Amino acid sequence: MIISKEKNEPVEVRCPKCGRTQIVYIPKEEIPLCETCHVRMVISELLDEGKST
Repeated sequence: MIISKEKNEPVEVRCPKCGRTQIVYIPKEEIPLCETCHVRMVISELLDEGKST
């Protein structure tokens, strides 16, 4: 029997209005509303270990 575990991936989300950023774990957490502007934040970057710039 194979048990599938959902892997929580860290992502950086950003407010499209004010630029405020926050880190959330998907799919464990929902993409939040900006505390300042009260609009849905958008994914700006996937945070992978070992990423080269």
